[in-house]
Parts: sequence; C-alpha cells; structure tokens
Amino acid sequence: MCFVRAPYYCTWERSAFVERNPMLKISQLAQIKSESPYVYEALTQLVNGVNAVGRATGVDPSGSIAAPSPIGSLNVTAADGIFDLAITDNSTLNRGIFYFAESDTTPAFSQPYVHFLGSSRNLRVSLGNQTLYWRAYSQYLGSETSQPVAFGSPPTAVTGGGTATGPALQTSSGSGTASGNEAGSGFGQAAKSTSGPVLLR
Repeated sequence: MCFVRAPYYCTWERSAFVERNPMLKISQLAQIKSESPYVYEALTQLVNGVNAVGRATGVDPSGSIAAPSPIGSLNVTAADGIFDLAITDNSTLNRGIFYFAESDTTPAFSQPYVHFLGSSRNLRVSLGNQTLYWRAYSQYLGSETSQPVAFGSPPTAVTGGGTATGPALQTSSGSGTASGNEAGSGFGQAAKSTSGPVLLR
C-alpha cells in the first residue's frame, strides 16, 4: 500500500519492510508558498497529480521504485502437453504489478523462454511433451524484478506428457530490453536496448 506524505513522498509498504521513496519533488516549494501562494497551489497540484500517476502505474517519476517481494510459491502441473501454472503471492501489492514465468530445459535457466502473464497469476500453455523447469517472479514497470522462485526445491522438472512434441525449441530471444541469455530480467534491466531489434519468435 502506498501512503502519501507531504505533496511528494510515498511509502511503499512491503511484507518484509517499509521503504520510504521520494517521488517527484520540488525543493523550492516552501519559498514559493511565501512568495506566491497561487503558484504554490498550482505546483502542489501538479506534483500530486504526477505522483498519483506514478503510484497507479508502478513507476517513480524521479527514478526507480523498490522491487516487489518474491512471490510465495509456484505450482506447475502438466498433462497431454499442456502446462498449468499457478503463482501464489501473499505479499503487499500495489496496482500495476506484473508477473513473468520462465521455462528452460535445464535448472540453470541460462537461456529461458519468458512467458508474460500480465497481472494474472495463472498461465495455461500448450508446449507439447517437453521436460521443462519453471520459475516465476514479479515486477513493477519502474522497478527491478523480484527474486525468482522456482517450482520445486531444488528446481524440479515437469514433463508435459502426451504424444505431441512440437517443433524443436528455437533460441530464446529474451524479453523487453534483455537478450535471451539475460534470465530473470522481465521488462529488462536497461531502459533502452543496445543490441538492435529483437527477433520475433
């Protein structure tokens, strides 16, 4: 939950701790208030409006917000080539949270396929009779990703079952600004990709 303090401070409450993050701030507001109350009022409304948009969309207009807490667990079942994922996340959340799942043929997740769940915590996808490892994490648009949580400890492979195997897996193209070998990146660690256009798969 996010609590507004003064016109420009926000406290993001998380399950592990409460972190105070300055959002958009105009440091001269106190002086402006005494010199021009009407300008002060207008600027205060602008600051409040910008920060309200930031809180609703999961971004900090002046920088990055704290990464969300790790999800509670990931459960994966499979039959007839269909994988069914369910994420449990009991941490304190703000609107604008997104979830990602990753699948890979090895538990190292060195070049995983990234599955974007949006705000949903469930995914049902047909991938054929493959044996895959799974993990999941969350992210706000303006934050780093949470620590990934794998299915099983240590990570446990899940076999899709059925007779259909589908085509051979192509090399992962990654997600967002991240390349295919940058696992656990969600929207990407960098604000802008420097590796050129991403190949569609």
